[in-house]
Amino acid sequence: MSLKKTMGALLVGAVTCASLTGGLALTEGTAAAAVTTFPVKTALDGRTVKDPNVKVGEHRIADMYPTGSMVSLVCQEEGPSYGGSTIWGLTTDGYWVPDAYIKTGSDGYVMGKCSIPKSYKAKADLNGRQKKGQDNNAPGAVVDKYKAGQSVKVTCQATAKGAIWDKTTDNLWVPDKYLKTGTNGFVQGLPRCDTGAGDTGGGSRVHGRNNGPAGPTSGTRQQKIERVISAATSQTGKGYDYAWGGGGKGGPSYGIHHFPDGNPANGDDYNRYGYDCSGLTLYAFWKGAGIDIGSWTGAQYRSGTKIPVSQMRRGDMIFWGKGDDAGTTTHVAIYLGNNKLIEAAPPRDGNSVHVRSLYERSAWTKHVIRVI
Repeated sequence: MSLKKTMGALLVGAVTCASLTGGLALTEGTAAAAVTTFPVKTALDGRTVKDPNVKVGEHRIADMYPTGSMVSLVCQEEGPSYGGSTIWGLTTDGYWVPDAYIKTGSDGYVMGKCSIPKSYKAKADLNGRQKKGQDNNAPGAVVDKYKAGQSVKVTCQATAKGAIWDKTTDNLWVPDKYLKTGTNGFVQGLPRCDTGAGDTGGGSRVHGRNNGPAGPTSGTRQQKIERVISAATSQTGKGYDYAWGGGGKGGPSYGIHHFPDGNPANGDDYNRYGYDCSGLTLYAFWKGAGIDIGSWTGAQYRSGTKIPVSQMRRGDMIFWGKGDDAGTTTHVAIYLGNNKLIEAAPPRDGNSVHVRSLYERSAWTKHVIRVI
């Protein structure tokens, strides 16, 4: 997946693979705050807190914004010094990134300061819950904490049980659907409370690239290739959806963006469980041969040896893009031989990880990539 210049997945004929290289979508249905997009100097993690040292997991997503990608910011705010700057930017995804590693063209503020918390009126009398996802009368719930029409101050948002929840300045949780936020999704300009990993309210929900044990590195070249292909094909027939940003070294995960193709009618990838194209290939090479090929199509195109398409062999990676420009890559698949490939691709249904015949050769890059 290569994050490209728009929030939507880039289309190449009938196929698209979310490119984790670019500006991301505005939150659906909300009045857009001023958004500015900047190039990323080096791979950036997305954090739910302005803390350089917070661990990857519940409050940090590793390499969420790859080197050379574009990151879209809503606002900026002071925080701990990191990379020589105390300024942090809040992305349209709701994650904090350090300004020092973004090419804003300035050492100071280039956007308006964030206004957090934000206040929204309650649609009905609301109980304040101790944890997100809890029932109305769960133990510890504060009955009628927020009255209908009362302004409720929200500090951050998260998901639980397939719904959005808001954390208040009272350190209590309320279901977002009962606040007049003006959107049915996340509010642009509010940070995420967590990444979804270790979700105590609605079960474990890891979003985006995940971690898992490396596979064996021993054996002949052909043995490694067969293990890689076996790892990929083992994910077919399990009902995994296509999820933009989903999947990684640990297998399937939830996507990282809402409506990445810009069409809410096609559903919400943030709540889909499965893979995108480069999430599947990352998993296959890591699980099958203990090789980290990178988290997005551009990195994966640089992860091996360039081979002319005419010399393609079983186990090579096929890319969609222009010439030999890794930055234009929009999709990746693994060649199985006999004119077949395996890929994770739309449509977004339980058969998104599938084997199919080769197609759209004219849209391929000049070379395939041989990692092993």
